[in-house]
Amino acid sequence: MLEEFVGHDKAGGKVIRLNRQRLCPNGKGYAELVFFGDMHFGHPGCDIDRAQRMINYCVENGVYVLGMGDYLEAGLRTSVGDSVYQQELNPQKQMEFVTELFQPLADEGLLLGLLLGNHEGRILKTTSVNVVSLMAKMLGVPYLGYACWNLFYVGNQSYPVYALHGSTGSRYIYTKLKALVDIAHNFDADLLAMGHVHELADDAILVQRADRKRKTIEERKKFLLLTGSYLRYDDSYAQEKGYPMGKLGSPKVKLFSEKSDIHIST
Repeated sequence: MLEEFVGHDKAGGKVIRLNRQRLCPNGKGYAELVFFGDMHFGHPGCDIDRAQRMINYCVENGVYVLGMGDYLEAGLRTSVGDSVYQQELNPQKQMEFVTELFQPLADEGLLLGLLLGNHEGRILKTTSVNVVSLMAKMLGVPYLGYACWNLFYVGNQSYPVYALHGSTGSRYIYTKLKALVDIAHNFDADLLAMGHVHELADDAILVQRADRKRKTIEERKKFLLLTGSYLRYDDSYAQEKGYPMGKLGSPKVKLFSEKSDIHIST
């Protein structure tokens, strides 16, 4: 009976290596995508009203969402810091609330998948229970692990997107972006998105490559995106350490259907 599980992750099944999705463009010739994560629901500093407004906006306007991890605070007795004593609701209740928050997106086919964050990873490492995998199964959406390749089709275009929760300890916006630049050397994607750093920012790298068929040199942009958070600065770990304040919210990305083009709004 165990043979079917050989080679699979015990907690969440085999992680998807390539998340292929077709996104329907709107009447303006593009599909809109929001990278939503680092909500830390359960932490007293979680701006749940702002997060709910973003989810409502996506449901009402047909905007796709990719989950970037750290949806829960998930404070445990073994966790670094005092979140186990500060958090509101226990991790079970946090998971139930966030699953209910995401349900309208899943019902409309707008939730493209869920990455695992390091805060949910606390539970996985301590108990072997992968709460994000469970959430994904309940919602009927792909579970993407800590990082995943995505291939999004929009009209006549296709966009390779590499998304990861991230693990850098960078403190400043320029060092956070540099951490993503370093990662970008390893992945030839049109867009690389990273959470974890509680910063809302974007940049682009201009790269060249030879077109073998046309025998020409092409230039293209490789877009870099830090995907924000919903954790207020006051009474946070960042305030305690004197780190800079980051902008709250999620970035919106437009993927065009008739030409290969990406517009980012942070």
